[in-house]
Amino acid sequence: MKNKQERTQFIQEAKRRLMKQRMLSALLYGTSIVLIVANRGAYWPFAVLIVALVLIARLHSKEVNRDMALTPNPAMKRIIQVQYVIDYCFIVLVGLFLPVVLNLSLPFFTSIGVYLLLAIMLLMADTILERRGKLLDPEHPTKKSCGPIRRHGKRSRHNRGKTDARHNRNLQAVT
Repeated sequence: MKNKQERTQFIQEAKRRLMKQRMLSALLYGTSIVLIVANRGAYWPFAVLIVALVLIARLHSKEVNRDMALTPNPAMKRIIQVQYVIDYCFIVLVGLFLPVVLNLSLPFFTSIGVYLLLAIMLLMADTILERRGKLLDPEHPTKKSCGPIRRHGKRSRHNRGKTDARHNRNLQAVT
């Protein structure tokens, strides 16, 4: 089995390959939300929303299969599946909050309370699963270790100053 660094690189490369599909599905999802809000009472924008959600679910399915292939542990595979279901639920929760409140004429502050409660529950469940996953398979990359997709050779803003300082010291030591 691959070590953590190799797994992380594998996941990041796979994310790069899916980037165009992810952007298109996100654009379709956002457009469908705008259409639902702009055309209150019309049902056709929900068809666009369903198509977008199916595309997002399909991408999540590809990612789940990719991540599960990296670990031999069946319990870890189950954790990975549940984490992606939680991520999908969070996407649905975030996107549907405003259309549901506007179309169903629900009380706004009550809806915000329910929304925040659900969001906190999903985030807590995801954090608990992430910790359990670290215990089951320490070599499996976490969401934080995979981080945002960066191109090769670019440094993050956080490490840039430290690396430049080390480079300057090495140059001074050589001269």
